[in-house]
Amino acid sequence: MTNRPKLPRLSPSRINTYLSCPMKYYFQYEVGAPTIPHVAMLRGTFVHSVLERLMARKPQDRTNEAALNDFTEAQQEMSRDEQFVMLALSDAECEEFWESSRECLRAYYRIEHPRDANVVAIEKWVTAQLGEFEVAGFIDRLERDSQGLVVVDYKAAKPKKAQWSTDYLRQLTLYALMCEAQMNETPHHVRIYYLGGGKDEHTRDERVVAQSVTSATLDSVREDARRVFSGLNTARASDDFATNVTKLCDWCDYKQWCPAHGGDIAKAKAEATVMVQLRRREVGLPESA
Repeated sequence: MTNRPKLPRLSPSRINTYLSCPMKYYFQYEVGAPTIPHVAMLRGTFVHSVLERLMARKPQDRTNEAALNDFTEAQQEMSRDEQFVMLALSDAECEEFWESSRECLRAYYRIEHPRDANVVAIEKWVTAQLGEFEVAGFIDRLERDSQGLVVVDYKAAKPKKAQWSTDYLRQLTLYALMCEAQMNETPHHVRIYYLGGGKDEHTRDERVVAQSVTSATLDSVREDARRVFSGLNTARASDDFATNVTKLCDWCDYKQWCPAHGGDIAKAKAEATVMVQLRRREVGLPESA
């Protein structure tokens, strides 16, 4: 039997990145320019890790004590992680990182009690073929309620403006599309839990953003994915990735090399690699390969 050749693959996060800015996609995925980690990014990773551990337990075992144990285990693991070490946090900054993470978890408990979540799967790998390519990725949490399946994701950030939530919802709807293809069951909703911000800063309704999954939303994300695949092929063939100048440029890791800001694309990978290696040396880590 002849093995079927592997199809080109896109993840929901790559699709969102390209739609946000093709040039950022180029730096991140085509060139592979490394970046120094950010506190916000790693806080999100850490909070996801704690909740993943908690949701892996049977509902009756998702106690407060279990949550504390899961936090401690994830904290020990994160403390040894090279990405965390590269943050080069002071003792005070480190404690602020853990406390802000605790506050994210307190916010989660104000949204729901973990025992009430009917979790079907965590970190579930799903794929769907869309003609000449496929989309694939891991669903953070898939649950079932009285109406059927729901795709859930956590964001360790404050509730976002409408456009940012739209981007996140597109990503989750792509996962719903993959569920439909792989499981022959379409989730009826996608849902985001925003866990950032102080105790009294946001209401539960502000923290939970949900959207129905319909034939229209599925068609929309399917078309988005196809548009990205086509755009990538065109950009690669012409060696021309468009820039998208917005206020988000100020937070982009690649701004200094972006041609829209007077940068030199050709220097991106080499200079970014030097920056990362210098940071690794500063914090006592060996140089990466």
